[in-house]
Amino acid sequence: MPDTWTVLGEIPNCDTCNQVPPAKAYADARFRGTTWAYVCTTCFHDHGCTLGLGRGQELLTTPPDAPTTA
Repeated sequence: MPDTWTVLGEIPNCDTCNQVPPAKAYADARFRGTTWAYVCTTCFHDHGCTLGLGRGQELLTTPPDAPTTA
């Protein structure tokens, strides 16, 4: 579903954790009310984030393959 992912030229670092080296973000997600941040997979799950319109988008460097029809 296109509202669950977005394509970026470069994946940013996670905005919420203090890993060294910084973890790459998995998603741009909403948490803690209406705050949005780039979050790694660990922070995504720890903060109870989800993907979908108005909730979050997975960050990709290339678009997924288009679905095939039989």
